[in-house]
Amino acid sequence: MANHRSESIRIIVIPLAADQRFRPISQAEAKPILRKSGVTGPYIFYIGALESRKNLPRLLEAYAKLRQWSTRWKLVIAGARGVKFLPVVDMVQRLQLEAHVQFTGYIADKNLPALYAGADLFTFPSLYEGYGLPVLEAMACGTPVVTSNVSSLPEVAGDAAILVDPYKVEEITAAMRQVLEDEVLAAELRAKGLARAQSFSWERTARETIAVYEKVLDD
Repeated sequence: MANHRSESIRIIVIPLAADQRFRPISQAEAKPILRKSGVTGPYIFYIGALESRKNLPRLLEAYAKLRQWSTRWKLVIAGARGVKFLPVVDMVQRLQLEAHVQFTGYIADKNLPALYAGADLFTFPSLYEGYGLPVLEAMACGTPVVTSNVSSLPEVAGDAAILVDPYKVEEITAAMRQVLEDEVLAAELRAKGLARAQSFSWERTARETIAVYEKVLDD
């Protein structure tokens, strides 16, 4: 009979970082890019895959409820349109949000900072993320963030975002309204977000990755 040796597996988490192109951008600099993308007026921003784990149905419901308080902001959704796009469009129609939700489709990397920076709020109520890099990208651009209190997102966001239960539509709505109506809170989140994003860097990622390799070789 063969001998089997069980070995423990260690998992070491190494943080990623937002690219240096993600930074606060003035309205004058962002305006031509936003115009080219067809984005105008005050808006709430989301970017990501149009799939179930991203929780778009609940985000749309939360946005519909938010409009009962204020109709000032539209919801801008960026992301490539795949086979899972049609159910999202159907829900927009059911909620009668066709005139208030804008799908930009794919946004070139060079234009993304302007989309983040131009938004009054970035929402990312995902159900599961391997990391959640868009949260850091939004923070690096100085945009207040509302994101989920599950998966890897609390670790990424720290205390620099409003964390919500992504399964509770009312909680998502309340958090969005809280940021949009409280300028002091929004300014605080911008400052905390910028500091949080700056604490992550690709140099740190490389340094911690090398340290893991060195430890494995030494063991």
